[in-house]
Parts: sequence; structure tokens; C-alpha cells
Amino acid sequence: MGLLRFAIKSSIAGGAIYYTVQEGLWGTPEESAKLYNKLYNNISPLVRQNVPKEVVEEIHRIPNPSDFKRCVVYHWNNGVTTSIKFLSELPEHVSNGIDKIQKEIEKSNLSSGKVFAGDGVDKKC
Repeated sequence: MGLLRFAIKSSIAGGAIYYTVQEGLWGTPEESAKLYNKLYNNISPLVRQNVPKEVVEEIHRIPNPSDFKRCVVYHWNNGVTTSIKFLSELPEHVSNGIDKIQKEIEKSNLSSGKVFAGDGVDKKC
């Protein structure tokens, strides 16, 4: 029984993967855009015709392909800009972190009565 369930589940997963590959979901960006256009053109009219107006008004509309592309490009560029900004500020963040750690160590040593001398020997206050 377990082998049969595994075979059925594997067949469903394999079929889904095969279908999405054939439709172009895992292909080039152009193929993915064609698939999105196809889905948009097929699903949008069905939603408008078969779903009650109250429900349609409550749900968000499906973005058209140009809006979708513009949104993806904007967020991609924003992510790249943020990553580069973080990398450019990384030395400053590391320096601030080291300074804070050193202050905390000094504060901890002063409260315990130990002071580090320049030669590395602990001295009592």
C-alpha cells in the first residue's frame, strides 16, 4: 500500500513538473512572460463572468503583465541597490561594532576591578 501511495504522489508531482516545464515556467524570462500573459488572458474573463460582484470587489485585481514586469524590475533594482549600499557601509558597521565591543569589555573590566595594562598583565585598582 505504501509503494502505491508513493507511486501516485510521485506521478502527480512529476506530471506537475513536466507540465510547467512544457508551458515555459522554468524557461527563459520571455517564456515565463508568455505564460503569464496566457494565464492572465484566460483567467481574467472567467473571474469576471463567474464570480459574484461582491467577491470581485473585495479581492485585488490580477495585475496586467506590464504592471507585473514593472513591479518585478523595481523590486529587483531596489534589492540590488540596498545590497550594494550595505556592502559599501560594511566597514563602518564593523568598526562601530568593534568599538562597542571594546567599550563593553572595558566597562566589564572596570566594574570587576581589573584593568588591562599595555603589557597584557592584569592589575588590581
